[in-house]
Amino acid sequence: MESDLFLNKNPYALKQMFDMPDRCPVCGQDFQIEPGFYLGAMWVSYPIVIALIIMFIALGHFVLGLHMIASFLFSTILLILISPPLIRYSRAAYLNIFAE
Repeated sequence: MESDLFLNKNPYALKQMFDMPDRCPVCGQDFQIEPGFYLGAMWVSYPIVIALIIMFIALGHFVLGLHMIASFLFSTILLILISPPLIRYSRAAYLNIFAE
């Protein structure tokens, strides 16, 4: 797809985070395939989040020398901060799996 998938390019504009056009202006791909279609994007983001949690906890514990609870809190804060771009990436990846 060659056009923007989201109406607002800033993923941290939380009120407009999920706003997408109905169709791609370049190829005509329907972005609203069916109600609830993007719930499947959670299955795309799940392994990414698990890998990030492991990486952030290891970074906090082994590199920064934090205790395990502090490392867990560190990873939680980082995941909250990167959630909007991750949600958008997961939607885009899921849509590309089913794109015509």
